[in-house]
Amino acid sequence: MTSQTKTLTEALTCKGISVRTTNNAEISHETAKLGRLWQKFYQNHAGQLPEGEDIYGVYHNYESDDLVGAFDVVAGWQINHEQDETELASSDAALNTGNVVEVTIPAGKYLVFSENGNMPNTVMNAWEKAWEYFNAPDCEHTRTFEVDFERYIDGNLEYGQVDLYIGIE
Repeated sequence: MTSQTKTLTEALTCKGISVRTTNNAEISHETAKLGRLWQKFYQNHAGQLPEGEDIYGVYHNYESDDLVGAFDVVAGWQINHEQDETELASSDAALNTGNVVEVTIPAGKYLVFSENGNMPNTVMNAWEKAWEYFNAPDCEHTRTFEVDFERYIDGNLEYGQVDLYIGIE
């Protein structure tokens, strides 16, 4: 596991499907929503994306911090504003099945935790490392709880690299 500070110089816009949950709800299989969100995304949207397209998990609308309060999670893809209008309209039509939402990842500073391996264990390991880091008494950074996101490199939701971006001040 590696971590480094990165600055996004431009905002990213993503589209996808969304749920609202809490970390407490995700502990129990009966109340967890994220697994079902990703399953629905994989079944209904991932196959429509171009091969090798990065996939994003965007965490936003935090009620408070990571211990209490709800937040929204969007499983989705980045919108490329440089695509021509015809290409954009046809790809939007294919992908806009169900309740598709749009979310903006703001420009700013992020601490990035990278992991490689089998999903979903790899992404859970990245989150555990992030929580461990931010809960350490000597932590150098402060989370913003504005937007955090996972970037699945080359769109691989089974095995590969995930970069977890945590928004920092």
